[in-house]
Amino acid sequence: MNLLVAMSVLLGFSAVCYLLLGLKLLSGRREIGSKPLGAAFIVIAYWVFGGAIEMVAPSFAVFTIGRVAHYVGTALVPVLILLCFREFTGRVTSTRAIVALLIIPLLSIIVAATNFWHELMWSLPAVNADGEFLTRPLAFGPWFKFVHLPYGYAVMATSIFTLVIHSSAVTSSQRRGLFLLGGSATIPLIGVLAYDLGIGPETISTPPLILALMLPIYAWLIIGERIIEFTPLAYETVFQHMQDPVIVVDEDECIIGLNSGAETLLRLHESEALRQSLDKVLGDDAMEVQVALDTGEPQKMLTNSGRFLHVQVTPIVASNAGARNASVVMFRDVSDVENAQREVRNSEKLLRTLIDHSVNGVLRLRWVIDDKPGATKELRCIFANAAAGRYLDCGADAMIGRDANGLLGLAMTGMAEEETVALQQRFIGAAESGEVIDTEARVETRGKVQWLRIISEPVGEDVAMTFVDVTDRKAKEEKMETIARSDPLTGVLNRRGFERDAARRLTESADDATGALLFIDLNDFKLINDQYGHEVGDQLLTVAAERLQKSLRSCDIIGRPGGDEFVALVPDVGPEVAEKLATRLTRTLDQCYLIDGKELGCAASIGLALYPEHANTLTGLMRAADAAMYRAKARCRGVKDINDTDLLEKAG
Repeated sequence: MNLLVAMSVLLGFSAVCYLLLGLKLLSGRREIGSKPLGAAFIVIAYWVFGGAIEMVAPSFAVFTIGRVAHYVGTALVPVLILLCFREFTGRVTSTRAIVALLIIPLLSIIVAATNFWHELMWSLPAVNADGEFLTRPLAFGPWFKFVHLPYGYAVMATSIFTLVIHSSAVTSSQRRGLFLLGGSATIPLIGVLAYDLGIGPETISTPPLILALMLPIYAWLIIGERIIEFTPLAYETVFQHMQDPVIVVDEDECIIGLNSGAETLLRLHESEALRQSLDKVLGDDAMEVQVALDTGEPQKMLTNSGRFLHVQVTPIVASNAGARNASVVMFRDVSDVENAQREVRNSEKLLRTLIDHSVNGVLRLRWVIDDKPGATKELRCIFANAAAGRYLDCGADAMIGRDANGLLGLAMTGMAEEETVALQQRFIGAAESGEVIDTEARVETRGKVQWLRIISEPVGEDVAMTFVDVTDRKAKEEKMETIARSDPLTGVLNRRGFERDAARRLTESADDATGALLFIDLNDFKLINDQYGHEVGDQLLTVAAERLQKSLRSCDIIGRPGGDEFVALVPDVGPEVAEKLATRLTRTLDQCYLIDGKELGCAASIGLALYPEHANTLTGLMRAADAAMYRAKARCRGVKDINDTDLLEKAG
């Protein structure tokens, strides 16, 4: 058996394996990405089998069958991979879009199958001087060069871009397998690229061999890593599947969004509630919600159906003057706790049964005085349920008899000492005066961080303390805060986010630390924006932000205060390095911007302020850099021949 026959047998075996793997995915239970991935494996099976045919083809007709398989693979696989990656990242592709994506691949298959009569895909003859069939033709036809080739690479690039950009739609535990699939998909892509560039033998098609070698990896990803057995987790999905009702209102207190839980609470479909006044929709239940909106303090309400709800309002402050503020109103059903606290007056036994099985931690404390001489009144625990023991990392029995300060200390292990002491004093004072306390505390136990909502209220002569796990809600609030601190157009920090991160970095720096702040203004942006429109202007700003991110380090802090201005804090650099960096940025930003086929010039004036030389606070640095930038801008105004030194001005 010669080498070609051995490789042909290997390819045939690999084709059968790919076919079985594809049929397994297509015939099995519908999973995310399973159908397009299964179809891709079947196409790859034909592609690899075609490579086997090419190696042992006895005639030109048989060789052509194998050759067409190559073009079937390069036409269909990129589209199927794109559909697969879109499903993995939670994107839905309509039937119309799928049909549109398949038009050029199907035309390419027809052109390849009929190439003998028109040579639009590859040029004939298909043999070399030794009479061997050429798996890579001497020359490609116009359809291949101008339609088939660019379309295939464009679709594959879009697939990888989709995977990278939208990878946040996948839970972190499953992101590893997904990136492994994306990385393994690039290996055959590189092989096809090398083939198209003429690298490798002319009589042996290398892409099928590469796919045959990648078969164990793909099988491991599907069977071992089980990458298709997960569900994309997007923000909208999380919002809609939250158990707690959530309503988003604008600054006029009109509803602009609500989840399915809120639809159930209001007994209205979202389309009926949108743009309606919150007072009108809630009716008699609006009073407590209105108080929460006006004061920002959590409220408790009793619905017409007899359910107790905790109302929490979180304001969302717009990052720029042109946007409107909003508020997120979250309702949490605390009826179980309320009912348990009401029943305590009637039956202690029933109370213990209900509370002991509650998911919320519950403590009951009582004022006691020891028999020791000079003893003072102390608030001690007389009852603790199992959930309280889990939250405070202490057995329920071990908490009996402990004083309130010790128990509160267990609930605040993730907070600073001064905060803990202040909250302890506040709780004791409220217990003495019979007031209700409702606050949140950070708990760290065994490396795990939790947020607990702590409610303390008088129950007769005793005090009931309830712990509610609000960790998930805090995580969502932090995510919303991250979104609120970012510039939606360029992805860099907005003014609020930059000032917060930069000020924190300066505060945490050592006393002898050095650095620089760059204030950047795109000189001709307004002219470009007025002449070509806001869409072109937005694209120019995005490209400028990308250039800044590529030119600066990952530890540097970049922000866009607004308009055509950017700022960057560059810590831990000396004056010479900072000036060289600023000069390099002027050259980078002075390069032409290719947008919608237009070459646009938009140089940038940069003001450079050093710390601690010019200022040691963020406000002082920004003021100094801003003044320097305006001097550079004034120097360049109306001047055609501008060099790097003209565009850069150092603070005086």
